[in-house]
Amino acid sequence: MKQYLLLLILAATLFSSTEFEDAYKLYKEKKFEQAFVLFSNLAEEGDNDAAYILGNMYEHGEGCEANPEISDIWYKISSTGYYHDTKYNTSRHLDKQQKKLYETISKSENTQTQDTIRQITQSLYSLKAYKANYFLPVSYRFNGPDTTTGEHENQKMETEFQVSIKFDFEANLFDLNEIYSVAYTQKSFWQVYADSAYFRETNYNPEFSVTIPTAELSDAKFIKSVKLSLEHESNGRGGVEERSWNSLNSTFQVQYKAIFAELKLWYRLPDNFDYNPDLIDYMGYGHLQLMLPYEKHLFKLLFRHNFVDAGAIEANYSYPMFGRKDLFLYVKAFSGYGESLIDYDTYVNKAGIGFSLSR
Repeated sequence: MKQYLLLLILAATLFSSTEFEDAYKLYKEKKFEQAFVLFSNLAEEGDNDAAYILGNMYEHGEGCEANPEISDIWYKISSTGYYHDTKYNTSRHLDKQQKKLYETISKSENTQTQDTIRQITQSLYSLKAYKANYFLPVSYRFNGPDTTTGEHENQKMETEFQVSIKFDFEANLFDLNEIYSVAYTQKSFWQVYADSAYFRETNYNPEFSVTIPTAELSDAKFIKSVKLSLEHESNGRGGVEERSWNSLNSTFQVQYKAIFAELKLWYRLPDNFDYNPDLIDYMGYGHLQLMLPYEKHLFKLLFRHNFVDAGAIEANYSYPMFGRKDLFLYVKAFSGYGESLIDYDTYVNKAGIGFSLSR
C-alpha cells in the first residue's frame, strides 16, 4: 500500500521527460506491456522514477512475470539514484541541521499544537522561486535622466536586486492539469553609493495566474503551456510620482529542441491614468523572451517594442558558482524604455553584475 502511495506521489510530480510522460500515460491506461518496454529503456538510461515504477511492475506482474528478486534490484537502483541526486544538494545539510534543532524543542501533548510548532520551526511552506532572484551590487546607468529623489541627486552607480516568489495553491479543477498560482515580484534600485544610501525606486508586482499545459491538448507539441494572469504593478509612491497599471496577460511557453521562448501579451485594464497615461506607448503590448541553456550556461534575451518608436532589449547570463546548484553568477544588460516605472518614458542603457539564487 505504501508503495502505491509513493507511486501516486511520483505521478503528481512534474516530470521533465516527455518519454516518461508517454510511458506513464500508457501505465495509467493499463497498457502494461507497452509501458513496461518504455520504462525498461528509461530505467536503463538512469531514470530513477522509471526504475522505481519498473520495480513496482516486477513486484505485481504488470506487463511482465512477477519477480520479487528483480523487483528488489530495481527498487535499490532507484533509491541509490535518488541518494546520489541529493547527496550534493546544498540544502541537504541545512535541512538536517534544521531537523536536529526541531528535535531539541519540547513537544506538546496536543497533536494540533505540535503540528503548529513544527510549522513555525521548519520550512514546510510551498513557496517557490518565480522570476530570477538576483542581487547586483554593481549596476551602472551609462545614460538616463540626471534626476533627484527628494533632496538627493541620483548616482549612475547603484545596486539593483529582485525578489520573486510564487505559491501554487490548487490544480486540476477542470481536469486540464491546470495550476493555480499567486506570485509576488519586487525590484529595487538602491543608491548604496550615495551618502545616505536611499532607495531610488522600488516596483511591486503581485500576480494571480492559471497555467494550462497544452502539449497533450493540441497538435502543436512545441507549445508547452499557456498562462493566463491578472497583474498589478506600481511603485507605491502616490502623488505626482505615482506609477501604476493593471493588466490581463496571456503567456505562451514554447520549446524547439534546446531553445525555449516565452511570448507574453498584455492588455491594460481601465484605471486612473492621471499619473502615467502614456505608459503603454513605451511598454508596448507584449514581449518575446528567448532562453538558451547550454551545458551549465543559461542565456536569456528579451525583446519589447510598441511597433512605432519605443522598445527595449534585456540580456542576461547566468552560470553556477562554486559548484553549487542554488548560487549563480548573474550578468544583466538593458537598453531601452521601461527599465523602471519611474523612468518608463526615458531611454536607459545599463549593465550590472552580481549573483542570483534562482534562474
